[in-house]
Amino acid sequence: MKRTTFAAAAVAVLAATTQLATAAGAGTISVPDDFVPALSDTRATGHYEVQGTGLHLWTEGATGTDKVAEYVATSTPLAAAGEPGLHYTNTAGGVPGAQLVVDFDKDGTADGILIGEKVYGGDWWLNNAAKQFVKDGAPSHEPGSGSANHGTLDQWRAAFPTADVTAFGFSLGSGVKGDGVLNAIDFAGTRYTFAAPVVLTAKDECKNGGWRTSTKPVYRNQGECVSALAGQ
Repeated sequence: MKRTTFAAAAVAVLAATTQLATAAGAGTISVPDDFVPALSDTRATGHYEVQGTGLHLWTEGATGTDKVAEYVATSTPLAAAGEPGLHYTNTAGGVPGAQLVVDFDKDGTADGILIGEKVYGGDWWLNNAAKQFVKDGAPSHEPGSGSANHGTLDQWRAAFPTADVTAFGFSLGSGVKGDGVLNAIDFAGTRYTFAAPVVLTAKDECKNGGWRTSTKPVYRNQGECVSALAGQ
């Protein structure tokens, strides 16, 4: 009887673990199409490339041009953003921080960026270029974080209850030499991995279901794919 009870308990624990592991939704960031050009801050000696379902990030040195930072557009209340995070495999040097571009007063314009770095635990600090009213309303001005204006996301939510996240992303640098793979980004209950767009170049590639593999553009059927590529 005890063995049966233990086995049943083990199955229950395994089921609960599996449920937790699959609780997050899945999303794909198409690189570079889903990155917002106006927000891009990848500089001359900062680089990225798709590697499997991850994104290889690296900088060449530790100067002002050594930075790779990209953002994906969203329209999500800060209250619904969850606890965003980066799943990163570090090869060498510095590691990236998670970034949230936020419209703190919900007027349609971004007012600052919240940065989450593992070194500060669950504390998110505000970028120095943020608007003054956001700095003034920051949950904490005590030293010990990435800037003088910081707090947990729950504290930021309490301070700015109507705030919206307009973009989420990552930043490695500037002035940091680093190399590694960003395996995924967690944001608002979804785990995002990365993929390069699939572009067909000849009409024969449309056959046998090949048209379904195209992501740039997305075709409705084989005929549309063949017609689009007929002259190539």
